[in-house]
Formats: sequence, C-alpha cells, structure tokens
Amino acid sequence: MTTPTPQSPVSEVTIPSNKYNPFNLTTDIRDSLSEVFCAAIHSHKSDYLTRRHWLAEHLAKEDHDKKHTPVLVSLCQFSERHLKQEAQTYKAIMGSDFWIKEVEKIIQEAENA
Repeated sequence: MTTPTPQSPVSEVTIPSNKYNPFNLTTDIRDSLSEVFCAAIHSHKSDYLTRRHWLAEHLAKEDHDKKHTPVLVSLCQFSERHLKQEAQTYKAIMGSDFWIKEVEKIIQEAENA
C-alpha cells in the first residue's frame, strides 16, 4: 500500500466493509475518484490562496477602498467552505479523512501568511 500524499492520495487497499465503501465501488473506480478529488482540491487550493493573497494586498494598502473588503472576505470564506465540503465529500465516499487534515493545513498556512 502506498501512503497518500497531497499529490496522489490513491487507495490501493480494497475495503471490504460497506461502512467505508457505501456505494460498493470497485478499486479502479475508487482510485479514479481519488485522483479526481486530488485534482479538484489542488485547483481550489490555488483559488483560495490567490483570494487570500488579494485580500492581504488589499488590506495592506493604506488607502484601500473599504467597500471592496467585504467582497474579498466573502470570496475567501466561500473558497474555504468549498474546500472543506470537498474534503467532507471525499470522506463520505472513500472513508478517509486525509483531505480534511490537508485542508486544515492549507487554511492554517493561509492564516499564518
């Protein structure tokens, strides 16, 4: 078995219990879904970090237009919720909280930047 990484969280272990495979997916389908989630989360991670960067740049300007601040904050919040929801969906389908932990790391990094 390979250990999942943020680049390739692929499960090579057949999980016999329906508790962790509620849709009775084959290993090939589970591997494919895992790759799809990996690509989607990495794409949305990029969007989230870009929006956080925009917000930080905006707030750093002394003469920033305050009417844009709520919009930028809202975009960041949306991206964060979206990442968390993808991670929850991955857990519901695959039975793994791998992406939940990774998304929390992404959010922590963005908040500490």
